[in-house]
Amino acid sequence: MTRHRFRSLWYGPLLLVIASWLFPVAWTAITSFKPEGGLIGLKPVFAFPPTLDNYIELFAEQGYGPLMLNSLLIAGGATVVSILLGSLAAYALARSRLRGREQIGLWILSLRMLPPIAIVVPFYLILNRSGLLDSYAGLLLVYLSFSLPFAIWMLLGFFSEVPRSIEEAASADGAGPLKILFLFIVPMCRGGIAVTAMFTFVFAWNEFLFAFLLTKDTWVTLPVRLGSTITPFQTDWGSLTAGAIVSFSPLIIVVFLLQREMVRGVSLGAVR
Repeated sequence: MTRHRFRSLWYGPLLLVIASWLFPVAWTAITSFKPEGGLIGLKPVFAFPPTLDNYIELFAEQGYGPLMLNSLLIAGGATVVSILLGSLAAYALARSRLRGREQIGLWILSLRMLPPIAIVVPFYLILNRSGLLDSYAGLLLVYLSFSLPFAIWMLLGFFSEVPRSIEEAASADGAGPLKILFLFIVPMCRGGIAVTAMFTFVFAWNEFLFAFLLTKDTWVTLPVRLGSTITPFQTDWGSLTAGAIVSFSPLIIVVFLLQREMVRGVSLGAVR
């Protein structure tokens, strides 16, 4: 009974923390359904007739459909390529007998720590001279510069925990390195791969600086378009809040689809 009462004392602070996390999202969602008249003034309006005009305007007049497709293609492509190349590099490092293998992993991760503002100008010059400015290939290569090191470092920890006896048994049956990786190692580490894919997708989806400076018209992403709704003269709160809800909806879907594998991957990391 005493233990139960002690646990119940945590419910109040826990509910406050959850409410502080959910309130901004809930308020943004509520504001996105307000009519134009309810978005003006300092006094918050709670009683209003809900409307979908802000969402209809996004896709009918402001062209959010192609922008959302651009973000999905760029973030999805960066995630797929990072997981594929990261799996090959992480498996090679995990099974390498070189000295300083852990230091190599930290050096790869340090590439992710470079401030984007310090490298965006060199990226701009390279893409401009190679004709890849405002192109899918150019932006994908730039996104790989920060998503691939993170994927390698994350997958290296998961692959290192797989017993070598499994590979030795598969190798004795005639399996090559690639077959061992994709038929044995990857299925065993699918939870860790799901966690890595989720974080990689979120980082690429929310990226703003590179997409803002390296695109013009064709491959403008959703965060860049959302930023343009805020100007020194006025803020289109209806488009901003509705666009914010549309922007993080794919993230919720990705987390929901990978939820089971994410829990397994986090549990594997905790046990490790």
